[in-house]
Amino acid sequence: MIIDRAELTSLLTETLDLVDAPPGCGAVLEGSIAEGFGNSASDVDFLLLADDDHDHPTMPTIVFVRGRRVEVRTRSLRQVRAQADAVCAHVAAGFGALPAALLDRCQRLRGAVVLRGEDVVRRAREWPLSLPEVVAGWYAHHSRQAMRHAVASHVLGEEHEALAWAGIAARHAAKSWVAARGETYLEPKWLDQQFDRLAAGGDAEAIRLRERLAGLRGGQAGDAESARPPDEPVRPYDGGWAGTGLGEAESAQPLDEHAALVADFGVDGCAADPEQVLLGLRAGVTTWPIGDRLHVVRDRADVFVLDAPAGRAWRSIAPGRPVGEVLRRAPGPAASALAEFHRIGLVELLWRDGGPIASAQPWAPAEPVTPPPSTRMPVLGLAGAAADGHVALVPLPAKRFAAAGMAQVWSHIMIENAREDLSGALDGGQREVARTSGLRLLHHACRALLSACGMSPLPPDAAIVARLGALTAVPAELTAQAAAVERELAGDEWELWAERLDKLVAGVRDLVRAEVFPASFDSAAAWEATLRIGHDWIRLGAYLDADFPIEEARDLLTSGGAQPHRRGGG
Repeated sequence: MIIDRAELTSLLTETLDLVDAPPGCGAVLEGSIAEGFGNSASDVDFLLLADDDHDHPTMPTIVFVRGRRVEVRTRSLRQVRAQADAVCAHVAAGFGALPAALLDRCQRLRGAVVLRGEDVVRRAREWPLSLPEVVAGWYAHHSRQAMRHAVASHVLGEEHEALAWAGIAARHAAKSWVAARGETYLEPKWLDQQFDRLAAGGDAEAIRLRERLAGLRGGQAGDAESARPPDEPVRPYDGGWAGTGLGEAESAQPLDEHAALVADFGVDGCAADPEQVLLGLRAGVTTWPIGDRLHVVRDRADVFVLDAPAGRAWRSIAPGRPVGEVLRRAPGPAASALAEFHRIGLVELLWRDGGPIASAQPWAPAEPVTPPPSTRMPVLGLAGAAADGHVALVPLPAKRFAAAGMAQVWSHIMIENAREDLSGALDGGQREVARTSGLRLLHHACRALLSACGMSPLPPDAAIVARLGALTAVPAELTAQAAAVERELAGDEWELWAERLDKLVAGVRDLVRAEVFPASFDSAAAWEATLRIGHDWIRLGAYLDADFPIEEARDLLTSGGAQPHRRGGG
C-alpha cells in the first residue's frame, strides 16, 4: 500500500475525533489504497461497521486530516448482510439486474484492510458466494451486451458508436478475465495495474492479452473518431459488413478483432454477425396519424412527430425480422431514422435467441434518450431556468426539469472528481489511469452541457461526444473542441491532456452559467458549498419524484443540506 499501517491507524484515530462513530464499531480501509493501487490524489476510505440494526446513511462524511481527504461511511451489520443477500438474489435472477453500486459495496468490504474490531469485520464479511465468480460473471454479462450493441450500431450505420461499444466490450471482458484470477476490484481505471500484478506473478497469458487490448485502443469509449462525416447520408444496410458506408477493411476488421478478443477473454454469445440483430417494438408505444402527419406516443407521456420520410420508415418496420432485412426493404434514409427510433425508445433491438440488447454501461445504465425541446438554449443553469422576458414557461415537463437540473449539478461535481483523478495520475506518471480519468472528465463535461440544454435521460458515454454535433443548441466551437479532446485522449501526448480538458470545461461552464462552481474536493468549505448548490434541486426533485443522479443525494433531504455525522467545528 502507498500508506503504511501505522500511518493508517493514526489517520483513523484522528478521523474518529471528527465524526460520530458508533460505540465499539469495527473499522476497515477500503477502496483503491486498500487494494494496493492509488496515487497522490487518492482519498482515504474508512468504513465503520456497527454491531447494530440501525439504518446508517449511504452518503459518506468527508473530512480533511493531515492534508488528506478522508471519506467515512458507516454501515450496520444488518445493512451489510442485506447488501450481501441482495447480491445473491440478483445473481440468482441474472447478472443484468445486479446494480454496480451494490456489487461494489460488497467487493470493497471483502477487499478491505482491517484496522480494528476484527470480530465485527469477520461477521460482516460472511458471504456464501465466490467473489471472483460473481465479479467475472457480472463483467462478462456487460461485455456481451456491449459487443451486441457494437454489432447493432454497425448495422445501423453508426460506425463511431460501433467502435466505441466494441472498445467497452473488450475492456469489460478484460475485467471479467482478471476478476476470475482474483483481481476483483470493480473500478475500471485500475485495469492496467491489475494486469501488471498478474504479469508479475508469472502469468504469460496476461501479458499477451494486455498487448492485444492495447492494440485495439482506438475502439475504446470516446477514442474513435466518427467514421462518417455528419452530413454524409447513411447507405441502407445490404446484408454485408460493407453496406453501411464503410469498406470492409475499414469497418468489419476492427469489429471482428474486438469480437475475437472478447471471445479469448472467455465471453461468448456476441459474435460479430449482423444477422443476429433483430427489430422489435417497445411496449407502451402507439402510433397516431393526425391529418397527413404521423405521431408516435411513448408511455403516454411523450409525443414525437415524424416527417414524411421518417413516417414511411416507421410504417416499414417489421418486428421480429433482422434489422438488415428491414433496411433493405425500407424506402429512403431508413437507417438513420431507425437509429433515431431506437435512441429515443420507440423500437428495441434484439439478439437472436438472446433477448433484448440491454444496457451495457453498468455504472450509468443507459435509458431511451429524450431530445431537448426546440427553444432558447441552454434551458437551465445551476440557479434554475433561463429567464426570457418577465415570465417564461419552462419548455420541459416538471419532472424532467428537476432531473436535468440535478444531473447538471452532479456532472459538475464529477468534473471536479475526474479532474483530481487526472491530476494525481499525471503526477504519478500513470498514463492509462490518466487516460481513463480524462475520458471521464470529458464525458461529464458533455453531460453537464446536455443537461443544461434540457436533455434527460442522457446518452451513454459511448455516444455522448458524437451526439453533441447533432444538437443545434450546442455551439459548433464546443462540439469541435470536445471531438478534438476525444481524439487527443486516444494518443500518447499526455502532457497536453489537462490543459485541453481545462479549456473545454471552462467553455462549457461559461455557456451554462456555472463559472463559479466550487472545486468540490479541495477543502471542507468547498464541499459544503457544493452541497448547498445541490440542495434546492434535490428538494424539488424529491417533491416531483424525479430521477436522482445517485441515491445518496436523498440523504441531503433529512440533513437539511449538510453532510451526515459531521460534528460542529470538526
